[in-house]
Amino acid sequence: MKKAALACIALLALALTGCTQPTEPSSEPNISPKIPTNQPLTIYQATDIHYLSNTLTDGKQAFKTYLATGDGKQQNYITEITDAFVDDVKAQKPDVLVLSGDITNNGEQVSHEEMAEKLDEIEKSGVQTFVIPGNHDILNPYARKFEGDQQVKAESITPKEFASIYHNSGYNEAVMRDDTTLSYLVAPSSDVWLLMVDTSEYENNKRFGAPETNGYISTQTFEWIQKCIDLAKKHDAKLITVTHHNLLDHSELLNKGFTIVQNKAAVSLFAKNDIPLNLSGHVHIQDIRSDTRHGKTIYDVATSSMAMYPQQYGVINYAPNQGLSYKTQRVDVEKYAQKINSKDPNLLDFQQYSKDYFGKFGYTKALGELLLKGKYDVNDADKMAKTMEQANFAYFTGDKSYLQGIEKTPGYALWQAADGEFLTKYIDDIVKNKAKNDLTLEIPES
Repeated sequence: MKKAALACIALLALALTGCTQPTEPSSEPNISPKIPTNQPLTIYQATDIHYLSNTLTDGKQAFKTYLATGDGKQQNYITEITDAFVDDVKAQKPDVLVLSGDITNNGEQVSHEEMAEKLDEIEKSGVQTFVIPGNHDILNPYARKFEGDQQVKAESITPKEFASIYHNSGYNEAVMRDDTTLSYLVAPSSDVWLLMVDTSEYENNKRFGAPETNGYISTQTFEWIQKCIDLAKKHDAKLITVTHHNLLDHSELLNKGFTIVQNKAAVSLFAKNDIPLNLSGHVHIQDIRSDTRHGKTIYDVATSSMAMYPQQYGVINYAPNQGLSYKTQRVDVEKYAQKINSKDPNLLDFQQYSKDYFGKFGYTKALGELLLKGKYDVNDADKMAKTMEQANFAYFTGDKSYLQGIEKTPGYALWQAADGEFLTKYIDDIVKNKAKNDLTLEIPES
């Protein structure tokens, strides 16, 4: 009798709670695109900003030496360049902004925190922002503060801290996240999703004592990428991939340390699954390359570093039933300088100042190396350095008009006579691609 009463009580409790046997939780992630289907999409891509907080430099000798021994980045005006870009984005209101790595100079914590605040400003204007780290951004032993004539070690950040700092720029919105890297999948629109692939091997930095330049995709991450591809197909969404390192070689000479080590496997996987476009950076030049696998063509666009002349970024447009397009656009530093009532003549005429700065940097560096060899007199070295300056403009801006007439210059003839020189091969690699368009791209709907 007691057992029957207990059984009745149990049945009554089950009825009152309306419960049935518990079911397995759904494995389908939450997908809530802000932009509905059959709507156009505009994405801005900036890369290799190498932002350095003003709190980390006093602009004195250590910083000047650092700039002079660098690669032409204009970190003496990086705050103004970055703030002008933020202003451009807020005014033009693309749907999405992507930063494809090397967000900071050398991974300084305060530089990351300030960049995250700037991205929050952009988010508040209605633009979705998504970031991935570059090889400079995490666990970087080169994180430095410049004081007087000294470089002082600054705080860097961990992978976990990167995701926390940029939680509003991708990590909170992720449809899926990779367990082993900072890669994630986002769905900014119903039609186009972004696969943000973290290719940086920052765990090696401490062991090497320097930022690891190579880019990797592990077996585990490849398996995760396949799951993202399958989910996108299920929802009839197109994928664009974003990496810091290059998917394809953008130079015969400058590819080791720049192109993803497993790039052949990645290209094959992406092409097989109809992913037509990868956006990258890292190499700092403006260059578009393509490869065809499985009867499909995939493009890798390396957008130039925003820290260098001409301070440009990529504009990607998706038009339903038409396809994708890419073009470059320049940051309007002059407009920003006027807005803040700057009296700095360099800022008020920044494109010319930046061009002169970059040209002089390349010229001086080439001239110094040539004279150091002791093979050339000053006049010949001057001619060769001027030709190098011309080639560098074409290489880093993607504007091939800089190559007009280069083969008829006295400096070019001298470079050709300098058989076996690395810089001869460097110039030849640039000149032989003078007919290639690196500033615009059209990918029709397949």
